[in-house]
Amino acid sequence: MMIYSPSRLETYRQCPQKFKFGYIDNIPSDMEGIEAFMGSRVHETLEKLYTDLRFEKPMTEELLLFTYRTIWDEKWHDAIQIVRDEMGPDEYFKMGQKALVQYYRRYYPFDQSKTLGLEYPVRFSLDKSDNYLMRGNIDRLSQPQDGVLWIHDYKAKGFLPTQPDLDADRQLAFYQMAVETLWPDTKEVVLIWHYLLFDMEFRSRRTGADLEALRDETIRLIDEIEQATTFPTKQSTLCQWCEYRAICPLFRHDYETAPLPKNDYLKEEGVTLVGRFAALKAEEERLNAEMEQIKAALVAYAKKKGVEVLYDKTHKVRVRVYDTIRFPG
Repeated sequence: MMIYSPSRLETYRQCPQKFKFGYIDNIPSDMEGIEAFMGSRVHETLEKLYTDLRFEKPMTEELLLFTYRTIWDEKWHDAIQIVRDEMGPDEYFKMGQKALVQYYRRYYPFDQSKTLGLEYPVRFSLDKSDNYLMRGNIDRLSQPQDGVLWIHDYKAKGFLPTQPDLDADRQLAFYQMAVETLWPDTKEVVLIWHYLLFDMEFRSRRTGADLEALRDETIRLIDEIEQATTFPTKQSTLCQWCEYRAICPLFRHDYETAPLPKNDYLKEEGVTLVGRFAALKAEEERLNAEMEQIKAALVAYAKKKGVEVLYDKTHKVRVRVYDTIRFPG
């Protein structure tokens, strides 16, 4: 049985086919979305900020931004994908830059709690027999006072969650399981999300009952994955950022035909079939619309004449009018 992480389990929930490509077939991909790239560079800059603080080397705001620019330039590569046509690398760079400035000014001089770990690796089991192993990395683990731990997660996403969304979030709840195992004398654990693009902080707590319910749910999910023989695709808005689009059954044909010259493209059998199907579908819709108009006219004529059957020389049509009751869907 593989060792699972919150991100692996979430990938399976989002799309079993993507999970298979990444974690069973182990298909590598060089593609990286610009949003993920920007988020990673912001994470690394904050990690450097707190690392320096532990060595009594507080960063100035200017040094923070210099660090961000240096990391961005060093790690930029040609396989980064930008989905939004109206946005370019400079716009995303500035978004990350603004997020870091806002964070710096909100928390300076960063003495709200003592940092215990950065990108802190955790490994734990969901059961006593170590049959269901989990692992992950906590962005920052800190301690505001004895017996209390704060688990921080930095988000560079362009949307805000609701409080119910966060109260149902699994990732940091898993990390709470881990730290309570490592420090059993802990009296309180607070889960903290920093939505950096909005300069907002959210908090949530989990009870023992919450964690037990998550533990049971996750064990069932892992059993489902381990026993799965098929991994269907699940289409969503996330597909446009997926690194496996070129081999996905939903999008592969588009990638196969994209490089063809126009003449060869039109000869491609799949394209021909799609075009013919689309033409027939359009004709079907036109005919259905005309049929509905004729039906309405037949009903009106039958009512006017007080008859139930209409004839031409070779056909007859029976017209029945009745009431139906429909409930809201």
